[in-house]
Amino acid sequence: MLEVRNLTVQYGAFLALSDVSLKVEDGQIVSIVGANGAGKTTLMNTISGLIAPRSGEVLLDGVRLTGLKGHEVARRGVVQVPEGRKLFPEMTVYENLMVASIHPRAKKDREKNLREVYSLFPVLEERKDQLAMTLSGGEQQMLAIGRGMMASPRILMLDEPSLGLAPLLVRQIFDVVQELRDRGLTILLVEQNVRHSLRISDYAYVLETGKVVLEGTGKEVLENPHTIEAYMGA
Repeated sequence: MLEVRNLTVQYGAFLALSDVSLKVEDGQIVSIVGANGAGKTTLMNTISGLIAPRSGEVLLDGVRLTGLKGHEVARRGVVQVPEGRKLFPEMTVYENLMVASIHPRAKKDREKNLREVYSLFPVLEERKDQLAMTLSGGEQQMLAIGRGMMASPRILMLDEPSLGLAPLLVRQIFDVVQELRDRGLTILLVEQNVRHSLRISDYAYVLETGKVVLEGTGKEVLENPHTIEAYMGA
């Protein structure tokens, strides 16, 4: 579904991504794992059209996305749930959800998507009239994912969804990611929580200093000696 070809991104003299290529197949969870500063968020933002690459391209079903603005990429179904949630804190839960469904492709499915969000996250329906800033950290992450779902994504890109959450909530968020995949949604997952993300992934890439150094099925990457030594202790 999604293909990144030879993507290079540079900030001044700093090379953030160097010749990165990857594929995301329809209906899969694909993880990008690596340490902080490896280039994971830069990759997500470049796919989303928020950063212009120096070279390379991003394609959705063979159609080039590179050069499109962020909202144009989102309207084609490539939707990012950003690191840190980036909610509208003084808007209600319901308003945060609605704002993601204003473009025509999502608007026609608004009620169906809202039912799906509430079925996945019943607490959001219970708190629909609360301001987003009054929610707990875990509830805010649920709202961020729910807002992404309201945009009718073909591929949902999750940037560090477990960041800052208690262990019990981390497990819950990864369960939600699996549930979304089981419902037919394609997921691109960026995570520092290597063990959890690889366990649920169909395929995975390890990104280090802006380069892909390892790829394979989630199980293969999880059991690779380099992954174990670098991210889980020798």
